[in-house]
Amino acid sequence: MKYSVLLPTFEERENLPLITWLLMEEATKSKIDMEIVIVDDNSPDGTQEVVKELQRVYGGDKILLHARPGKMGLGSAYIDGLAKCTGEYVILMDADLSHHPKFITEFIAK
Repeated sequence: MKYSVLLPTFEERENLPLITWLLMEEATKSKIDMEIVIVDDNSPDGTQEVVKELQRVYGGDKILLHARPGKMGLGSAYIDGLAKCTGEYVILMDADLSHHPKFITEFIAK
């Protein structure tokens, strides 16, 4: 099974490297086939540049960026992101670390 983690972002350049690393570590440890789909609302803080660097580190097949032209809101970010997910299951998370990736394995098991 493949899992898509959907992360809507706006000004999350500081959190993205950490949450991405935590997600990838959990996927590796638990042998989960996972992609991270980041939907960014044209963050002025350089979030998209950070995503592109993460794509170079982890691969464009593991980190997907859907760049939107402006701040369009959380609900539409989920709708747009769902269209980009290729996993059989989708996990919705906040990029601000309010949802810790260490619980993903337990979540999947249930």
